[in-house]
Amino acid sequence: MKELPWWLIRLGRAGGGRAIGLLAVWLGWERLTELVWRPQSVRPGGFFRYRIVRYRGPTMILADGTRIEPGDTIVELHFDNRRLLRLWLAGASLPWELLRLAREDLAELACRIARGELGEVRALTGVTLFARAGRRLGFQVEPAPPTWYTRLQRFFFVGLIAIYHPLGWRMAERYRERAWPGRAWMSRASLLARYGAGC
Repeated sequence: MKELPWWLIRLGRAGGGRAIGLLAVWLGWERLTELVWRPQSVRPGGFFRYRIVRYRGPTMILADGTRIEPGDTIVELHFDNRRLLRLWLAGASLPWELLRLAREDLAELACRIARGELGEVRALTGVTLFARAGRRLGFQVEPAPPTWYTRLQRFFFVGLIAIYHPLGWRMAERYRERAWPGRAWMSRASLLARYGAGC
């Protein structure tokens, strides 16, 4: 039974930013969340989008000792999937190009935070299947707990890869087999130390 959802979403076709069949729901849901959340691009031509939120989880201590409390202001990061698609279609040297763009976005965020433009931000966070890349950028990434919600996130993320990667399900299948969502964190202090030199 656990294979049934995967079988159902593979009945249609996907790839190159298009989806036919059940995966078309993914595109509809993505557009709906954009309308509700209204994420902003970090900068023109960048890779990350973000929104400012209040932390609602339990108190936690990051690797550098930063304490995150309920109600703290955090920056929630999201990938710009359409930008990612354009890079794939243009034949960019991934993943190096993505890492370069991500570093430039983080440097821009560091300067905005240093200037106080985003409020009293305590940390950056996001959920990703790309834990290795996150660590290269300086995030601490911990596997998400094996809950139904995390499984649903994984289902959704793998579906997005199928939609937006030019190879469609051939690429998504790799992540389905070995990837698990991770929660990435970077404290304000770590962000400024790593990316704030040019501010």
